[in-house]
Amino acid sequence: MGAIEEARPAVLICRALDAWIARAFAPERLTATITTLSQAGIAASAAQIQTPEQAKARQALKECERRLARYQAALDSGANPAVVTQWINDAQRDREAAQKKLDALPTVTRKKEPPLTADQIREITERLGDIAQRIQAADADKKEPLYEALGITITYDNATRTATVRSRPLLACRYKECPRGDLNPHAR
Repeated sequence: MGAIEEARPAVLICRALDAWIARAFAPERLTATITTLSQAGIAASAAQIQTPEQAKARQALKECERRLARYQAALDSGANPAVVTQWINDAQRDREAAQKKLDALPTVTRKKEPPLTADQIREITERLGDIAQRIQAADADKKEPLYEALGITITYDNATRTATVRSRPLLACRYKECPRGDLNPHAR
């Protein structure tokens, strides 16, 4: 009985996720969804790629800058200059260490592809047909690659009985290698 109880939230979440995807591609919402997808593509293509190590080093740099600003404000408000000077020296040392670490990390490059235009996205959705029907009719094992391609992650909090769903689509869909599987077997 325990496994059934544990599986139930997953089934409910997947049903809700399928319904959300279907609503996003419903005819009355399609233009808004396409606009959002197009804008997200533009933003993603302009975004700088960084590794977790680079993100951590950049965050350390920002924290050092915040510390230095606070210390300057403390000096301006009359704090003991000898004490604040030591804090500033420590923050500058930390900033230099973070910058050296960032400089030592290899740069990340990716093949720059232009983002899909709204017209290209519309063409893809029109070729796919009724997305809502496809998602609802697809077998559960066929949906897993779709969720994976959409970069869906679900965090479920059993105490509050809430789920947080995030999506970070895989770039493979952009390179005509869509890993989501065949949700339209009758169109072969």
